Amino acid sequence: MNSALPFSYNMCLESGDFDEAQAFLNSRIDERNVKPLTAQGVDHNRFTLQPLRQTLLFGAQWGERVHVRSGALSTCHLVLPLSGSIRVCNLNRLLGPNEILLMMPGSEADLIWDEATSAIVITFDNAAVQAWSSLEGVPLVSGVLRILHPECRHVRSLLSLLQCVASQHQIHEGNLQPVMQQHWESLLLETLAEQLTDLAPTHIDILPLHLRRAVDWLKAHIEKPLSVADLVQVAGCSRRSLETGFQQFIGCSPARYILQQKLELAHHRLQHAQGSVSEVAYQCGFHHLSHFTRLYRGRYGETPSQTLKKRTLVTCR
Repeated sequence: MNSALPFSYNMCLESGDFDEAQAFLNSRIDERNVKPLTAQGVDHNRFTLQPLRQTLLFGAQWGERVHVRSGALSTCHLVLPLSGSIRVCNLNRLLGPNEILLMMPGSEADLIWDEATSAIVITFDNAAVQAWSSLEGVPLVSGVLRILHPECRHVRSLLSLLQCVASQHQIHEGNLQPVMQQHWESLLLETLAEQLTDLAPTHIDILPLHLRRAVDWLKAHIEKPLSVADLVQVAGCSRRSLETGFQQFIGCSPARYILQQKLELAHHRLQHAQGSVSEVAYQCGFHHLSHFTRLYRGRYGETPSQTLKKRTLVTCR
């Protein structure tokens, strides 16, 4: 992406007043607390905009070093630095070149923008995301922060797509027709499909040693009752360090990862008809069948009985 602030035909705000900038964010995105960390910046705060129907693409640049925090977000957000640097405090790391921060509903923003840093910030329309999720029959993740890496093909596609939107903005002087806006919004959702759902791949081949120990031990003991405290002990680190590592490298909390692995085990056994639904649920650590069924349907789009029935029909042919 070009480092220049995109979407310049729609300049929404250009001001050195941080109260005004905070009010703008709170009215257009989600409620934010903005705290300047330097005495005086060299430039104004600038915000530009390209709507894609109700999904909003902002160009953002702070004139000073600022700390931006939020409560639990109400919808999906993306942050892509174009120049300068952004520290993701709740993951304790900087966003690198062409890396993208994905913040799902329920997660919290805790970002430090260096002076004069510019970025694209996308806030997705909740209705569009939910409609896409229902249409595809896949559950959305919640409360998750993910850093999407540039070597991932989806990120490369997303960068190209955003470059195209920025170019179209310039060609049409910021006046994209509704049909074009809908087209680009749909492409954004399709490009991010895996990252918005529990189907997102986890790059466990690049885990730090303490996380590798925890994941390997978890998979070896997945049929037993497991807790986050068990993983903390195996990993040999603090609970906070474990939580941060799981969010950064795997994209979910340790508790959610335990649940995902148990559901995957149950799914595998039902696909291979290794017992009744109640037997499989109990073997995988689910002691309330209705609770298991609800979680299973949320992840796989069908009930455990339906999975087992499909396998039984295949073996009877």
